[in-house]
Amino acid sequence: MSSATVPRLLFLHGFLQNGKVFSEKSSGIRKLLKKANVQCDYIDAPVVLEKTDLPFEMDDDKWQATLDAEVNKAWFYHSEISKELDLSNAIKTVSDYIKENGPYDGIVGFSQGAALSTILTNKIQQLVPSHPEFKVSVVISGYSFTEPDPENEGQLRITEKFDDAFTPNPNSKTKMVFIYGASDLAVPSERSKYLYNIYENALPKDEELLKAFEHPGGHMVPNKKDIIRPVVEQITGALTVASQ
Repeated sequence: MSSATVPRLLFLHGFLQNGKVFSEKSSGIRKLLKKANVQCDYIDAPVVLEKTDLPFEMDDDKWQATLDAEVNKAWFYHSEISKELDLSNAIKTVSDYIKENGPYDGIVGFSQGAALSTILTNKIQQLVPSHPEFKVSVVISGYSFTEPDPENEGQLRITEKFDDAFTPNPNSKTKMVFIYGASDLAVPSERSKYLYNIYENALPKDEELLKAFEHPGGHMVPNKKDIIRPVVEQITGALTVASQ
């Protein structure tokens, strides 16, 4: 692995996106990080989607535009049944990329990419043994893989297949920053808060390792300065503290 003096963050895009589009969609945060001398790397997911893979209807013209923009990408195929999800290819893709291009000081994920980045945050030292834990992990419109809890009617639990993947290390020093939209219809804020609560219950209360930001928008990366400035301050603060 190459050593780097400039802090570096790895960005994982969402469903029906690619690295280039995610770079554009997160330009507000990216530009503020650049001013703070933080490098942002964006990579593409390995799954190439067919129209039949979509969990919703899309007309032919819009699908053709999706193909033309090369955003028919995903980290994993969508399923409403969490235990059917297969993230092995996604985890291998990012782990191999980190081995080849790392180390990285932190990771930023959006939607599908946020579910994946959360798992990588928890498991990075197992997946890439020579890699230190991330200094910061930013989870934008993130979620976990849940199912009805048979022991508590009306409640959810992490599906058994991914229970370990979404279990934080209680000794972790990674700063966790959660961002979610109050009007998000794709990943309702309750799902993001469910994931946040896992960390709130697992991490020490006396350490500033957890921060949540709710914005009024939907399924998006906020770009308004009043929302993203404090987010970037949390990121750069974590990078600075960890490097001291």
